[in-house]
Amino acid sequence: MNKARWIWYPGDFEICHSLKLHSRREERLSGYPPFWSLSQPYASVIFKKTFSVPEDTTVKVISRSFGGVMLDYRFKPLNKEFEVKKGDHQIAVKITAVNSRLLSIYVNSEHLVTDDTWTVTHCTSEEVKVCDTPKMYREDDDPEVFPFSYERVDPVASENKNGGILYDFGRELFAKLVVSGADKDEKIYVGYGESAEEALDEYSSIIYDEISGSTEYELKARAYRYIFLKTCKVREVYSLYEYVPLETRAHFECDAEKVEKIWNTCEYTIHLNAREFFLDGIKRDRWVWSGDAYQSYKINDYLWFDADITKRTIRALLGRPPYYQHINTINDYSFYLIISIEEYYLYHGDRDFVVSVFENVKSLFAFINGRLDKDGFVQKIGDDWIFIDWSDMVKTGNICAEQILLWRAIKAMAALYAIVGGEENEKESAALYERAERFAEKIKKLYWKEPEGAFAELPDPPVSVKRHANIFAVIYDFVDEEKQRRILENVLENDAVTQITTPYFKFFELMAFCKLGKTEVAQKLIDSYWGGMIDLGATTIWEEFDPTKHGTEHYAMYGEKYGCSLCHAWGAGPIYLCGRYFLGVYPTAPGYASFEVAPQAGAYRRMSGKVPVNGGEVFVEYSVDNGVTCIRIRSDIEGGTLVFGGKRFDIPAGRECVFRF
Repeated sequence: MNKARWIWYPGDFEICHSLKLHSRREERLSGYPPFWSLSQPYASVIFKKTFSVPEDTTVKVISRSFGGVMLDYRFKPLNKEFEVKKGDHQIAVKITAVNSRLLSIYVNSEHLVTDDTWTVTHCTSEEVKVCDTPKMYREDDDPEVFPFSYERVDPVASENKNGGILYDFGRELFAKLVVSGADKDEKIYVGYGESAEEALDEYSSIIYDEISGSTEYELKARAYRYIFLKTCKVREVYSLYEYVPLETRAHFECDAEKVEKIWNTCEYTIHLNAREFFLDGIKRDRWVWSGDAYQSYKINDYLWFDADITKRTIRALLGRPPYYQHINTINDYSFYLIISIEEYYLYHGDRDFVVSVFENVKSLFAFINGRLDKDGFVQKIGDDWIFIDWSDMVKTGNICAEQILLWRAIKAMAALYAIVGGEENEKESAALYERAERFAEKIKKLYWKEPEGAFAELPDPPVSVKRHANIFAVIYDFVDEEKQRRILENVLENDAVTQITTPYFKFFELMAFCKLGKTEVAQKLIDSYWGGMIDLGATTIWEEFDPTKHGTEHYAMYGEKYGCSLCHAWGAGPIYLCGRYFLGVYPTAPGYASFEVAPQAGAYRRMSGKVPVNGGEVFVEYSVDNGVTCIRIRSDIEGGTLVFGGKRFDIPAGRECVFRF
C-alpha cells in the first residue's frame, strides 16, 4: 500500500498559493495587488474511492474544512474514527470552504490511505485523478502552508550610520529578519535594501517596516542584502533564509576566468526566485510573470531538471477558464505559456501533464483567436499590453515580433493537439500546422524588407529595423538559413541597430548568436555584460544593466530611485546557454528518448560540465591540445549521438567514451 499523503483537486494547490503569493507585494507599507484577474480554488469538492479491507477496522478522514464522509452512502464524521466492516466499500468525502481555502484530505488508516488512486470531482459528473504534489506525508502538515526550508544567516559586517546600525549580510537574501533585545518602548525604523544606499534612504526606499511593542521580532520574509535599524539598542540581528531545497544537478567550468563566477551567480539568482513558483524578482513584484517564467523553465532544465516547479508555475499561470484577458494582461505572455507547455513535453515526455491542462490551454487559445484582427494578426485591444521587452521600440500597431510569437504559439498548439491524440485532435493538429504555414507566408510578405535584409517593426514605411523580431525569426526557425545569415549580418552584428539593455532579451539574442554558430560572440557578451554586473559587486543578476550608467544610476527604473530589481530570474540565462549550446546537450525526442551532444566551444579551449536529463545526467569534457580536439562523454541514458565536425557518433550509456578529431 502506498504511503499516505494529503490530496486535493488538480490545480487547487497552485491556485491557492498563487492567491497567497500575489497578496504579498508591498511598497512603502502599502499592499500592492496584481492588476490581472486571479482564479479561485473550487469551493466544494468530493473525493472518492472504492476499496476493500480484509478485516474489521477503523478509518479517520482528516480535513480542516467543513464537510462529512459517506461510507457506503451512510454519513460518518470528519476527524473522528469510524468503523469499517470487512469487505468492499465505497467512500466519498464531501467538503466545502469559503475564503479561497484549499480543500484537502488525509487518511492514514491501516487498510486505507490517501494517495494517487483516489478520484475527485468539483461536484460535477466528471471525476479526475487527485493531485498530491508536493508530497506532504504527515497528518500535521498543512497544504495551505508552502513547505519552505530555513537556514540561519548572520551579518558579515555592521556599522553605525545615520543614528542607527547598517547590517550587511554579504549577499542578496530572501529571508525573515530576526531582532532580539530591542527596547519594547522604542519605535524602530527598519530599512531593507538590495544596496546600502537603498537601506539607508528613508525617503526613497521601496520596502521598509516600523516595529515597536516587543523586545523580540521575527519579521515577514522579504528581499535584502542590507538592513538599516534606526536604533542602537538591539542585542542580536540575524536572518532566516527562506528557500526551496532544489538539488543542483549541473555544473560548468572552462578556461575563461570569469565564467565560473558568472555561472554560480546565475545559479544563486534563479534559486532565490524558485519558490512556490518561478518569480520575476524577489524584492519588488514577487509575482508570477509568464515571460519571465518561460526563461526560468529553460534554465531549470539545465540546472535542476525539476518538473514539479515548472508544472506548478504553468498551472498557476493558467488558472481556470474562462479567460477575459491575456496572461498577466500581456499578449506575448499568453503565447509564451502555450509554447512553454510544448517545450516542457519535449524535455520531460510528460504526456499526463499535457492532458491534465489541455482543456485550459484550448480555452486560452480560443481567447487568443478571438482577439485577432480580420487578417489573423495580433492586435492590441483595450488594456492589452504589448511588452516584448523594456526597449526603445514600437508598441502600437501590428508589430512584427508579436506576429512571429503568435505563429510559434499556433505551431505549439498544433503539437499539443497531436500529443493528446485522438482522431478529432489529430485533424485539428493538421489544420493548425497548415494555418501556421499560411500565417508565416503573410508575415514574411508584409514585414521582410529589401534592401535592409531584415524584418521591420511594422509593415508600412518608414522602415524601422529592431533586433527583437529578427531574433525570434532566428531562434524559432521562422526563416531559412539564407535569411538567418542576412539577419546576422544586417541586424545582430550591426551596432547601428538599437542595443538590448535587459538580460531578458539579451538571453534570446545570445541564443540566436549560438544558433548561428557565433558562439564566441555570445561568450564575449556573457563575459562583458554579465561579468560587468559582477565587476560592480553584484551577488545576483539584475533586471536591467546598461553599461553606460554609473553608481546609483544602475538602481533606478520605472521612475523609482531603487526601482530596478537586483535579483531577477531572467538574468540567469547563461546557465541554459552553457548546457544547451556550449556543451551542446539537447533532446531530439520527447523525454530524452533520443538526444544529441553538439559542443560549441567557441573561444574556450577547455570546458567541461554536467547536464541533467530525463533519467540521469550527461557529462561532457572538451579540450584542444597540440591541434587535437578531444571530447569525453559519459551518459546515464541510452539514445545519445555526438554531432561534431559534420559527423555523427553513437554514445552508449553507462561508460565513458573518448572521441578525438
